[in-house]
Amino acid sequence: MSMQSTYAFRARDGAGGIVTGMLVAESADAVANRLRAEGKYVLSVKDTPDEIVEELDVDEIRRQEAAKNVTREDVIGFSRELSVMLETGVPLAEALDAFLLHTRKKEFRQVIEALRNDIHGGEAFSIAMARWPRAFPNMMVSLMKASEASGTMAEMLGRIADYLTKERKTARKIKGALAYPLFMMGTALLMTSFLIVFVLPRFAKIYEMRSTSLPAPTQLLLDVSEFLTTKYVFYGPILGGVALLFVICWQRHFAQKIRDWLRLNMPVIKTIFRQLYLTRASQTMATLLAAGVNLIDIIRICRGVTKNVYYEELWDRMEQHVRQGRQLSDAVTESSLVPPNVASMIASGERSGRLPEVMHRVATYSEEELDSAVKQATRYIEPVMIIFMGVVIGGMAIALLLPIFSLGKVVGGG
Repeated sequence: MSMQSTYAFRARDGAGGIVTGMLVAESADAVANRLRAEGKYVLSVKDTPDEIVEELDVDEIRRQEAAKNVTREDVIGFSRELSVMLETGVPLAEALDAFLLHTRKKEFRQVIEALRNDIHGGEAFSIAMARWPRAFPNMMVSLMKASEASGTMAEMLGRIADYLTKERKTARKIKGALAYPLFMMGTALLMTSFLIVFVLPRFAKIYEMRSTSLPAPTQLLLDVSEFLTTKYVFYGPILGGVALLFVICWQRHFAQKIRDWLRLNMPVIKTIFRQLYLTRASQTMATLLAAGVNLIDIIRICRGVTKNVYYEELWDRMEQHVRQGRQLSDAVTESSLVPPNVASMIASGERSGRLPEVMHRVATYSEEELDSAVKQATRYIEPVMIIFMGVVIGGMAIALLLPIFSLGKVVGGG
């Protein structure tokens, strides 16, 4: 088991602010990967000597680690309840006190208690939330900052709850579509392993007693079974080395590019992932634009909801266009990642000054397309997996039964 160390980091969040903190991990790369997964731009990661760590606030470090266990369901419930209380005129500090009275989850209580203490100390709600990036997404912090300036915090919390609910629904669709083929492949692997380890050796002994030539498929299958069950001393270390090399390469940038390219180009699943990224990006942009968040900040936040290196390049071009005073739609039109009809809708929204409404329409359209893509992929995947199971398991069964079909040669001894 590898040793873990404490690392101090500096990063920029989705709103462009500096975030500092400490994380316990196996390496600096692991810390950087975790921060990028949270949508942050890493500035530095440094190993912290033990004597310095001992001087730090250990309770604060533990609480930040505990925030990892805060789920989206926790945040959605918190946002909805706080929205209702604020709409009825309850002050924010009292609303947080009331929420704490019935919060049972220990980790979430620690986060809310910290928020309440910051609010009682005169801190802005958005700043207090920004200290808990593992619990509250960057998009939520940016919306809270915008609502504080406009005095629409209750409405904004309701909008956040709706957005996070849609995001959770979308994630469940994708997991549901991919869970079935993974389950079928796992089942096929387990059944194949069972046949090779337990069933084939028994058949091998029966056939050896007859001392006769076996059909080529049967002999090949028995040879494979013998090799796998008796020669693991030779192939075991090789497989272990390959697995270790795979794990090391999996974290590298080139491996991430390969994975992301496959998601966007592999038959059947490419439509799902393209629609998923479009749905998340359009929903996020629609929500943030309607709240009046700065366009540069919106682009930075969207990087975190479309975790794909090719989409990161698109966001980079968008940010460059905006900083140069050009239209956002120029970068969208030039990209193959955005459908032409969606690019035209965005261009029209910019010309008419109705971009928030247009992005909301795009979000609705892309969500419907995602539903259609998931259903279509499921229709394709199910027969393919059935055929796959039939070929693997059925092929092995037929190979084992071939000698029995030739009773005159095998049972009769020739």
